[in-house]
Amino acid sequence: MTVGGWIWMIVSLVFVWGLTFWCYRRVLTSPQEERVPPGYGP
Repeated sequence: MTVGGWIWMIVSLVFVWGLTFWCYRRVLTSPQEERVPPGYGP
């Protein structure tokens, strides 16, 4: 594989891993305060 191929593969893997980590972190961390739209709360 050429040098350009290696660079493209590493960049794409870093992007996918970063996006996966960001999504997991966003889903697993609970929000500080859950907002309820007006009219739906007690």
